[in-house]
Amino acid sequence: MISYELTQEQQIVQATMSEFALQELFPQTRRLDDGGIIDAELLTKLWSTGIVQAQVDEEDRSPVTNAIVLEELGAADATLAIAIASVLGFVGAIADQGSAAQKALLEEFANDDFRAAAIALMEPSFGFDVSRLATKASRSGDNYVLTGRKAMVPLARHCSHFLVIAESEGGKVALIVPRDAMGVLVGETKQTIGLRALELGEVNFDNVEVPASMRLGENGEADVQRIIDSARVGLSATMTGLCRAVRDYVIPYTKERVVHGGPLAKKQFIAFTIADIHMDVEAMRWMTWKAAWALEARQPVTQQAQLAYTYASQQIVFASDLGLQMLGGHGFTKGHPVELWYRNARALSVLEGAAGV
Repeated sequence: MISYELTQEQQIVQATMSEFALQELFPQTRRLDDGGIIDAELLTKLWSTGIVQAQVDEEDRSPVTNAIVLEELGAADATLAIAIASVLGFVGAIADQGSAAQKALLEEFANDDFRAAAIALMEPSFGFDVSRLATKASRSGDNYVLTGRKAMVPLARHCSHFLVIAESEGGKVALIVPRDAMGVLVGETKQTIGLRALELGEVNFDNVEVPASMRLGENGEADVQRIIDSARVGLSATMTGLCRAVRDYVIPYTKERVVHGGPLAKKQFIAFTIADIHMDVEAMRWMTWKAAWALEARQPVTQQAQLAYTYASQQIVFASDLGLQMLGGHGFTKGHPVELWYRNARALSVLEGAAGV
């Protein structure tokens, strides 16, 4: 039986994170976008929320709570939400499926300073398909030899480790690769339409030798699809937050904006459009929470995670475009955050290719 009523603890987390995001993160959004970089002080503040550290303890690890947190962060700044979600995914995958020796690595993520790490999945090819990866991991004695390129890796040049998803012997494997391993080359930051401060980069793996002990899972038997499903749920939650931010901004704007003798919000087309965006937000949230609940209950989740991600990646583009249009000429100026949210929405929608597979 699924219940979408938040527990008292989840309500506290939601309220606390909402207040933190609006007071500490949202005022920095424009500065981060203009500067194209997230400063260390802000990353430390984000780290202080404890969301990453909570993944280490099995009793504290909750995909539903993670989805709640990422929605609140996404409503303030999608760039910062993905910055922490990237580390969240890496740490969560190891905590959830890693061997005892692999979990020892998590001690490096337990201090008070932000530490970047990422799951490297997307590849720089047109029509990227997660079911057909070009990155290969070939067994060679006690090692795997990793070859390929990964793209759109958050904070790539700052990462201490990558969890690389690759094809191997007809299946997928997840390899824990240190940033300083021989053959790992992090390229220049790619300039993107949105998420500019995320420093999305390309990482090249040139015959990198990875010990077999660093294949995720006890005896290397990890459920790689679960990692992909978790990433899709995290992205869906972030996009839900961004869509909510658009809705919550245009409502007071259209009420105050007088056009042809009356508030813009009273125009039928505008009122119906806002109602459509509201329905999008609610649908995105319920689909995301349903997938997160299945993750937490360890039930089959791939289909639901894919549906949540695909729907969110499509609707966030429509909603942000409609929000921009409702502001008229103001929507295209930096005086309002909607143009920034529109660009971030476009970037978020392609973080796994066109719309996933």
